[in-house]
Amino acid sequence: MEYVIIESCSSDLKSPDSWDMFGGSSGQDSPEWSSATLSSEAVPVSSSSEAASSSAEPASSSTIVEASPEIVLDKDGFATVADVYRSLAPDEKAVFIIRHSEREDDVALETELTANGIQMAQDLGATLRSDEEFTYVTSGFVRTNETANHISKGRGEATLPKLITNYDITGNWFLKISADSLAKHATALGLKGSSIELMAHWAYEGGYPEAFYELEPRAQEFMQTVILKNLPKWKRVTIMVSHDIFVMPLAVFGSQKKVALKYHEDYHWINYIAGLAVIADAQNNLRYIPVKGAESGVIDYLAIYMAEHKIYTK
Repeated sequence: MEYVIIESCSSDLKSPDSWDMFGGSSGQDSPEWSSATLSSEAVPVSSSSEAASSSAEPASSSTIVEASPEIVLDKDGFATVADVYRSLAPDEKAVFIIRHSEREDDVALETELTANGIQMAQDLGATLRSDEEFTYVTSGFVRTNETANHISKGRGEATLPKLITNYDITGNWFLKISADSLAKHATALGLKGSSIELMAHWAYEGGYPEAFYELEPRAQEFMQTVILKNLPKWKRVTIMVSHDIFVMPLAVFGSQKKVALKYHEDYHWINYIAGLAVIADAQNNLRYIPVKGAESGVIDYLAIYMAEHKIYTK
């Protein structure tokens, strides 16, 4: 397997051997969570939920696609990756920025996908079968590399793809503090949902300048300095595999806050292999479509909690 390292645009990037670039300790990366922090008093039992299932840098636009015969947004605001892929015009290029597939409980650099996560990635790849070659960009974590490889396998590609590692997508792009510090900061603010509740508040409502950059200008900066900068070197379609702490804000940005990821209100969070499609036309104008690679683009943690604790609503 061949890896190509892309220089980060961040001026303060440390060497790949430093765990600081991944948010702190070797025990977590972005960070991510195997389950939401819910307590019995935090659960609104009266609610009803369904179970989870070139160097040129022109300005980019921020538009969400309307539902059409080719692209249909579900109730949470997501289209399928396959529908968006099939809808691309010949002169358009697309970067599908998705969270990795289902992982084991640990969140270390070496954490692998579960058997179900492998199948999810391969199933997504199967919906993208064609003779077209894709570019694959990952954060360099084992689970993002595995996700890319299994999407490729599902597509029927004869050999493992060349994976491009980009350190701007490890998860710290929107953070002013380390990822490890985020949970402590949320606790100090009295947020029971820890880091993900804090991120949801920020992504939809703004604020918390001590911990986060402002969402829209920071997302636009990513489009300019990473996507548009590298797009001429990438193939017509790129699969970029990252982590929830990076993908969730991009989905909120690209949907103009219409996508249903309001954990602070309804315990919804970004699902595995879901994220945002960034589509560039021949003039490098960008449009955005939230995408899902599985049945849902959302993990409904409230529904999971209620099912595990056998809490039923009328």
